[in-house]
Amino acid sequence: MGYHICFIQGDWLIPTVWDKFQRHFKACGYACSVLSLPAPGEQGWYRVLHGKDVRSSSLGRLVDFYAKQIAAFPVPPILIGHAMGGLIVQLLLDRGLGVAGIAIAPRPPQCVFPGIRSLLQILTARAERLEGMRFLRMTPAQFSRRVGHPASRQTTDPLYEKFVGRVPQILMTTVALGVGSRLLFDQERGPLLLISGGDDRMVASSVVLANYCYQRQSLAPTDYISFPGYGHLLITQLGWERVADRIIEWLQQQLGWF
Repeated sequence: MGYHICFIQGDWLIPTVWDKFQRHFKACGYACSVLSLPAPGEQGWYRVLHGKDVRSSSLGRLVDFYAKQIAAFPVPPILIGHAMGGLIVQLLLDRGLGVAGIAIAPRPPQCVFPGIRSLLQILTARAERLEGMRFLRMTPAQFSRRVGHPASRQTTDPLYEKFVGRVPQILMTTVALGVGSRLLFDQERGPLLLISGGDDRMVASSVVLANYCYQRQSLAPTDYISFPGYGHLLITQLGWERVADRIIEWLQQQLGWF
């Protein structure tokens, strides 16, 4: 039986942002799926984030939701996440879930300061109230300047229409404040690869590197790769194949070929 890869979406972007990676990994022999919310649209977010356990943060409830899906697999899958999805990958590995994890431009855990720029992104995003919750959504200009960089506005505008969605304000605030994102770095977990874009304006490469320095406390294999000239959209921008191939190479080194 071959390895199964579970892709975990990040903030601001919808799951279809993984389409290129899915096709590429499937062509290399991996079974793939994107872990998503229980229902399309904002109501799915509401069901996940407003649980009965008041002791759990909104991020903790989202991780619980993904953990249930992953636990249903016959064998532990490989976890690949982007942005907030990259933080969730680390939290799932911390729970002993997943045979290995790849965190691409991940939001930082509790002990790593996200940077002023990251906090400003939340404060300046447009807020909307839908189905009993407040959601944040970027404008095309914000997307081009923060997420699409270093591509031109002419290139990023079509990506905005294709990939950008709304994200719950409570979830983004929780992550920015480090609530529910504490990791036990020295405990046993699967291999972890952290990836950053050298020109990322959403999650700076210095933030990912600081995250890596903490993760190195684990006895498990832990690696860091930075791609100079790449922005936040490493998984779909021009040259994304280089990122995907490097991940596959790393997986083969850690897990062997199936």
